[in-house]
Amino acid sequence: MKIGDIVTRKIYGEDMQFCIIGFYTNQGTGERVAIMALLDPNLIVEASVQELAPISARDLFALTTTPFVH
Repeated sequence: MKIGDIVTRKIYGEDMQFCIIGFYTNQGTGERVAIMALLDPNLIVEASVQELAPISARDLFALTTTPFVH
């Protein structure tokens, strides 16, 4: 599998689809882990390409992490 592939998780059947946006290796187990974005047909939008701005993977991952609050 590679970045950009559309996949499902075996535990969900084909009810939910995801797009692979990255990979990392779990340091504890050595297992390769996919980072995925949920594809929701209700959230599909369109926009002029001129309205779009690129985002780095680092910024994307920062958006998806929940800050830990004491």
